[in-house]
Amino acid sequence: MRRLEQWRSLAPWERRLLLRLAVLLPLIGAALRLLGYNRSRTLLERLSQPSERPIPVDPTAAAAETAQRLARLVSIAANHGPYRATCLRQSLALWWLLSRRCIAAELRIGVRKEQGELQAHAWVEHGGQALNDTQGVTTGYAAFEPSFPGATVTQP
Repeated sequence: MRRLEQWRSLAPWERRLLLRLAVLLPLIGAALRLLGYNRSRTLLERLSQPSERPIPVDPTAAAAETAQRLARLVSIAANHGPYRATCLRQSLALWWLLSRRCIAAELRIGVRKEQGELQAHAWVEHGGQALNDTQGVTTGYAAFEPSFPGATVTQP
């Protein structure tokens, strides 16, 4: 009953986006498996051109607030939807959504060594702040410098 109340409390555009994310996250996962990271990222970049139709966003929200709301929705879809997406899949989806809305975002991938084991992690930053992770992620992982063309999306 509580989840139904939470669903009803979402704005209509947020509900539609959650349904789209239920499809988008598995598609990103399949693209990564079939095409690899670079080709998947290139495909998403081609598809991230702002659409000709306006994409619904709360018009009163500033870019940072909208970015936080989108990060929250991606997390909800990844953790409560039918597909449990990894940090890379979630980050690619969030980065793509932000790109479509012309909100500056940077996809970051970092590594760390813990108990002799190499660990990797992905997150998205807006204005130097992690959106889909804690702020400590930037100190906990050594992030690679963006080397992918167009790694940073800037506002027009």
